[in-house]
Formats: sequence, C-alpha cells, structure tokens
Amino acid sequence: MRGVFQKHGKGGTWWIRWSCPHGHRHEEKVGPKAAARVLVERRRVAVKVEGFCLTDQRQARAHKVPLLFREAVAAYLAWAVRERPRSLTFRRSILTACLPALGELAVTAIPPQRLEHYLTTRQHAGATGATVNRDRAVLSHLFGQLVAQGVLSANPVANVERRRESPEQPRPLTHDEEARLFSVLPVCYRPLALLAIHTGLRLGELRAQAWRDVDVRAATLRVTQPKSGQEEGLPLNSVAVDLLRSLPKDGPTVFPMIPADFSRVFARIARSVNLAAVTFHCLRDTFISRLAPHVSGPVLMQLARHRDFRTTRRYLKVEGKHLREAVERLTPDDLVSLPH
Repeated sequence: MRGVFQKHGKGGTWWIRWSCPHGHRHEEKVGPKAAARVLVERRRVAVKVEGFCLTDQRQARAHKVPLLFREAVAAYLAWAVRERPRSLTFRRSILTACLPALGELAVTAIPPQRLEHYLTTRQHAGATGATVNRDRAVLSHLFGQLVAQGVLSANPVANVERRRESPEQPRPLTHDEEARLFSVLPVCYRPLALLAIHTGLRLGELRAQAWRDVDVRAATLRVTQPKSGQEEGLPLNSVAVDLLRSLPKDGPTVFPMIPADFSRVFARIARSVNLAAVTFHCLRDTFISRLAPHVSGPVLMQLARHRDFRTTRRYLKVEGKHLREAVERLTPDDLVSLPH
C-alpha cells in the first residue's frame, strides 16, 4: 500500500509517509501493518479536508498553556464526584495535602524524583508506609487519567517505589474499655457503636445500611454497600436483633443521622476517657477478636468478611498450651500402630 513501509534494520515496525499542503514530507512510526494502513488513510483525508500538517500540530502543542497540577486536581475531583462519590473525601484529603508542594507546577514538569521527594517528606512528617502508599495510589490514578487523555506520555508515579508497610495490629477494646467508652458516648450514638461491636460492620457500611437488607425474623443482614463491592451477608446474634427491633424506621437507612465527621467525633469522645488510640474501626477489631477464640480460622475469615487470610491471621493469637492440647487429641486409637 502506498505510503506504508518498513525501515531496514528497524524490526517489524511499520511506518507511514505522507505530504501536507505546505509541501512537508511527514513520516510517522505506527506499529502493526494494519494500524499503519488505517492511519495513512486518515492522514490523507485530514490533508484534503482540513489542510492538516503534523508540524503545525506539534508547534501548537508546544505553545499551548501547560496544565497546572492544581487544575488537574480540580478536574480529577470533579470526576470523583460523579464516578467515585464514596471515596471522594479520601481522595480530596490526599490531593489537597499535595497542593502546597505541587499545585503551581505544570503536570508535564513533575518528574518521578519530585514525587519521590514529596512522599519522603510525608514519611518524615510521621506518615506510615501504608499511608504514603495510599497517597501514591491516588496520585498514580490521577496521572494515569492524564496519560489516557493524551496530556502526558507516561505516568511518573510508575517509577516511584512503594513504601514498606508494617502490619497494623488490631486494637480491640477490653470489656472495661468498652464500659468506659459507653459511659461517655452520647445516647444517640450508642446503638451505632453497639451494632458495630456485634456485627463488625465498618462505619461506611453502617452509614449506608438500608432497612430493606435487614431481616430480623431470620436474624440475617445483607450488607448494603460492602467495602469489597461483592454481595456479603451476616448472621445476627440476639443482641443485634434486639437492637435493630428497637430502632425507629425513620427512613430507608438504619442510621440516617450519622454526621459526616463522625470518625473525628468518635475519636475525641474516646480520648476523653483516656482511650487515645481508639478509633471507630476498633469496634470492628473488637468483634473479630472476641470471636477468634471460639471459631476456626475459615469461619472467622467469613464472619470478618476478609478477602485475604493474612488479614484474618492477625487476630489469631494461639498460645503454646493450645497447641499442646491440639496434638494431645490424637489419642492412641487415632494412630496407626507401627509393626514390631
């Protein structure tokens, strides 16, 4: 096909050659032969219809006002409002923190080294490896969108290494700590906290939980918006059933009045009774940890709704005496006798 060719010694890549109305002879590296045939025809049509010139296009791009990082963040958050509303607050907090360091830079002028320096600064300021990796993931998604839009040719975050993460240890409440917490917890929040302790539901899941997914007669609950995005159900114990029966049905959701900043409110209440390291997620830790001594690992994993057993394993604290009791269950009747 005219205008489609291969260069000697350049492997199997196909190129195209065409001329524009200015008399420029253009060559473009394409790739597969079929793609080269399609593109050369598009170029010929563009030359006839638009007077297209590749040199003019490249010069226009070079003189185009560069996109600033803060502008890219604004566009990304507008996308998140439409497409990822559940994680909007999370994404906004991470990107807002980036603006003082990166906001006035053009996105084309942010190399991997600059991002590495920013994330290192975050870590030196006290952020954990897991927190820095979450920052990195959001930045990578933002720059990935810019690559898909043709603003960037490559994602600079791809060359920034992930941080080593220390496994976060569960922080369950003791019964004494639970009593202290409930003694200062406002009455309106006690049902929310109690249901978290007896079901292991996360705050976001409790916020979205709909009455249509609660069956107190069957003592079951289907998680309306599980973190995993997959269908998940839970059996309800008698405490959870009695609690749900006692709640008024004032709307489609079980807890319609949870404040947007309830995580901070809860942590502040916990600090007032010297529970400085306690967050709302600790109620889920309490649910799983109290179950752990009474059920097998697979059952615990299912009730906790973990996707990876390594997460469940953090809650399994097996003492030496339990290991001894386990092997002693192999009675002589269970063992095959060796021949004399």
